[in-house]
Amino acid sequence: MKKAVVHILATVRKPELLPAATLVFDSLRTGFPDATVKVWGNALTPPAETLVRMAAGRCEASFCNLPPTVHDVWIETLVKRSFFPFWVVDTDVVFFGELPVCPASGIIAGRFEPQFHEEWTRTLHVERLHTAVMWIDPSALREAAREWMARFPQPWRSSAEFPWVRQCFVPAKDGLPLFYDTMAGVYHAMPERCSAFSEPLDECFEHLHCGGYVDLVAAETESGFGASLQSFHQRVFVNPEAARGARLRQAEYYAMRKDLCNTRPE
Repeated sequence: MKKAVVHILATVRKPELLPAATLVFDSLRTGFPDATVKVWGNALTPPAETLVRMAAGRCEASFCNLPPTVHDVWIETLVKRSFFPFWVVDTDVVFFGELPVCPASGIIAGRFEPQFHEEWTRTLHVERLHTAVMWIDPSALREAAREWMARFPQPWRSSAEFPWVRQCFVPAKDGLPLFYDTMAGVYHAMPERCSAFSEPLDECFEHLHCGGYVDLVAAETESGFGASLQSFHQRVFVNPEAARGARLRQAEYYAMRKDLCNTRPE
């Protein structure tokens, strides 16, 4: 059996957020004991690069520091340039169990994230599979994208743009702007070929959410969610076991924000 391939992008906006860029390496081999792991630095400064490189080395992962990029562009680049299936994993993840080399027969697999009113961006965040831990078959995705676009006549088929991977905001005249977060375009175009993780797979990891920018969320949201999230992160950095059950609390938050989906923009 082929080994899984795992790609990780490490971003450190400010030194105080370094723990969110190295958290995953403490448990990565629990989730992927035999995988080939490739860690990519997002234009890391020399001090941050040294620490991330050391953390990656403890997991026997390769490391390369890239020029500045953003997460969705990085994933899009992997999809365009890769031929064989791979995983992408966020740095603010804690693993509690092993994931399979191939979890699905479709084009992507990940944890389901429902539609909700996102107070941080003030948008209607459409449902998708979350990219915190995601399996992608890039060749199948590219082929499926070509097939999907082929249903439209020329010249629009060749010139129209569609956010397969990239984040995209879509205006809505009488409602909140729609936010197609990373990979949401794939999920909405071809939901039958996208696999949501089963509960046993969901139990294998927890994701902290907003690890690389939680300070901004805490400062600029009014519900108190951001500050609570920041405090939770600090507890997990000290004790990763504290992350257990985070997805259940996040589900409660989604449910609370679902009722606000018909809110009109201010």
